[in-house]
Amino acid sequence: MKLKLALITLILLLLCLANVGAETETTCTRNAGGAIIAGVGGVVVTDTDGNTGSACKELPDNYKINIFRFGLCTADPYNATSDLESCSFLVKSDTGVPHEIAYPAKADMATNSQIELGTYSHMVLVLENKLGVKHTEEYSTTLYGATGSGTSCWTIDSTTAYAGQRSGTVEANPENPAMDCGDTPAPAYTYEVYDSMGDGGDDAVFRGEGEGGFEMPAGTMRAKLLKADLTPATNFENAERILVGIALTTAKTIDTSTAGFEIRFKMTDSVSVDLAYVEDTDRIYAIKVGADPFQIDLIVK
Repeated sequence: MKLKLALITLILLLLCLANVGAETETTCTRNAGGAIIAGVGGVVVTDTDGNTGSACKELPDNYKINIFRFGLCTADPYNATSDLESCSFLVKSDTGVPHEIAYPAKADMATNSQIELGTYSHMVLVLENKLGVKHTEEYSTTLYGATGSGTSCWTIDSTTAYAGQRSGTVEANPENPAMDCGDTPAPAYTYEVYDSMGDGGDDAVFRGEGEGGFEMPAGTMRAKLLKADLTPATNFENAERILVGIALTTAKTIDTSTAGFEIRFKMTDSVSVDLAYVEDTDRIYAIKVGADPFQIDLIVK
């Protein structure tokens, strides 16, 4: 027997990040007007815990993902071959089910598959490794972007890569920002491609799997990169999907009394806007935002 739901509800609580070398741990310190306090020099911003750096973690205005698989499994989906035979899905698509979330609204997403009755020890999510963020921030001082300057900075239409090794993406820096600043915000979606689970740089080495697991309330989450055919990715160019496997702290039981589901993506203190201070010009540049691995849970009603 199977249970089919027409809609599942996504709550915007998605955890994003940026690939930065001096990212603080929590939200930025703001002034009485709500603007992030920024200053020139080595200390660009300070978070609410007193950590200093060039970026803090904030809540994104909009987030966009493309889901290929979402379901529950009786065995670990995070395995050598990414075998999903033990999984039953709410979303199962080869073209992807796009979903856009705008905080603080809830957004319904149509499912296209059925989930079997049973008890499941794991959860799985497969999504496109190109994650979109649309965001605007206010600052206490003038910042510089792609074409202008001002105290408002926002995302523009651009695509960067987490490790900076993917062809067709831009390398965001003060000379080529992936954000703009001015007086009248006009935000657009900017995208970050996960071309590797490792950092970039001149001697970047492709890494298809994250380092260890991430502990969260629902269980232990691990992530790896896949090709479009859902086999393990082998280089910066053929990584097309992200598989997220979660070993659940408490098994999920689906039975005839199950009335529905709610998927919760954690995004509190999440989007990180990368800034950079250039000493020669004595200017702060808004470089880019990124999109990080996220926390997820499925609530069975």
